[in-house]
Amino acid sequence: MTKRWKYRKVTPENRKNMKDLREKGWSYVKIGKLFNIDPHSVRYWIDEEYRQRCIKRAKSRKRKPLTDEQKTKRKVYIRKYIKKRYNEDPEFRERFLGHTKKWQRKNKAMNKVGSEKNA
Repeated sequence: MTKRWKYRKVTPENRKNMKDLREKGWSYVKIGKLFNIDPHSVRYWIDEEYRQRCIKRAKSRKRKPLTDEQKTKRKVYIRKYIKKRYNEDPEFRERFLGHTKKWQRKNKAMNKVGSEKNA
């Protein structure tokens, strides 16, 4: 599957040309095809009000930090999920044990390095 629109940086010169074409009555789609960018990007760069709405919407979507209570709930959920998958799915159990062994080896090596530095 190929992308319909290729990412291109919109230069100030291109923005000016886009505005001129829009004032002449061109649609966002036609301008987008001419500059080989998405019509929404054309509108974003031409229409200041639309751009501010997009920025505001993007800010509202930012993920807020979790509270301690939410973190605890998430940890409990993850533990239950892993325990259930571990008991029901042999393939998951094997992958889980492989990761655990790898983590234990890494942790053991780090403890050796730490004890050598202290000695």
